[in-house]
Amino acid sequence: METGKANNIQANSFNIALSDSYHLSVQIGLTHFSYCIINTSTFSVEYFKNYQLNNTNDIINLINDDEVIKSDFFSSSVAFVNFPSTLIPNKVFTKPSAKEMLELNSETHEIINIDVLKEIDVHLAYSIPKELDNIATTYFPKAKQKAQQSILIDEFSKEYNTEPTAYLYLSENTLNITAFKNEKLIFNNSFNFETKEDILYFVLFAFEQLKLDTNNVNTLLFGDITKDDDNFKLLYEYIRNIELGERPNHLNFPDEFNTLENQKYFGLFSQILCA
Repeated sequence: METGKANNIQANSFNIALSDSYHLSVQIGLTHFSYCIINTSTFSVEYFKNYQLNNTNDIINLINDDEVIKSDFFSSSVAFVNFPSTLIPNKVFTKPSAKEMLELNSETHEIINIDVLKEIDVHLAYSIPKELDNIATTYFPKAKQKAQQSILIDEFSKEYNTEPTAYLYLSENTLNITAFKNEKLIFNNSFNFETKEDILYFVLFAFEQLKLDTNNVNTLLFGDITKDDDNFKLLYEYIRNIELGERPNHLNFPDEFNTLENQKYFGLFSQILCA
C-alpha cells in the first residue's frame, strides 16, 4: 500500500450524521494509523480506515484531511501499538517503580502511561513518544487511552483457556506472544522480527521455556498473517494445533467487511469492549 493511501471499508448503514450514537476506536503506531466506527446501539462495525505511514508527522495531516474522524462521537478510545511495555503485579506496583521496571526491560520514550488490568490483578506500564501523546490529547481529548497490549490481554483472558493456549499477534514486524495455562496468564512479551525464521525461533523458544508442548498447545494467530503466507506455513510445520483467530464475537460485521479477513485488526475492533 502506498504511503498515506487509505484502505477503506464502509457499510451501507453508515451515516456520519448519526455520529452521536457511534463509538470511535483509533489505533496509532509509528508507521500506521487506523480507526473504526461502531454503532453503539447495534454493536455493528460500520466504518474502517487504515493508513500506512512513513513517520508520525503524517498523522496530523491525515486527521486534518479526514472529515469523518473529526465528527462528534458518543464515545472514543485510542490504543498505542507496539511500544515498550511491562506487566507489574498489583502487590508490588508503585508509579516510581513502574518507570524503573520498564527501563530495565527496554529503551523508553518520553511519556510513560499505566493501564490497570483488573481481570488478572496487574498493571501494564508502557512508553510512547511525546509527539504521539500530543496528537492523542489534542485531537481526541475525551478518548480513553490504552496500550494495545492491555486490550489483547483483557480479551484473550476472557477466552476458554483451561487448556494451554497461546495467542500470536503479528503487526509491523512485531510479534506479541500471550500464553495461558489453567486459565491463568503465564507469559506476555513482544519481539521484533525480520524473517519467518525469527518468528519461529521466538515462538519455539517461548514454548520451550514455558514447557508448552508444540503437539498440544492451542495456538491462535492474529494480525498481519494469512494461511497463504510463508510465516504461517513455517509455523504450521512445527505446531500441531494452529489456526487463524476470529473476530470479537460480541460485535457484528456487515457484509461489506467480508473482504477483510477475520484475524485482521482484532485489537482495533476490540477497543470498544475494553473502553
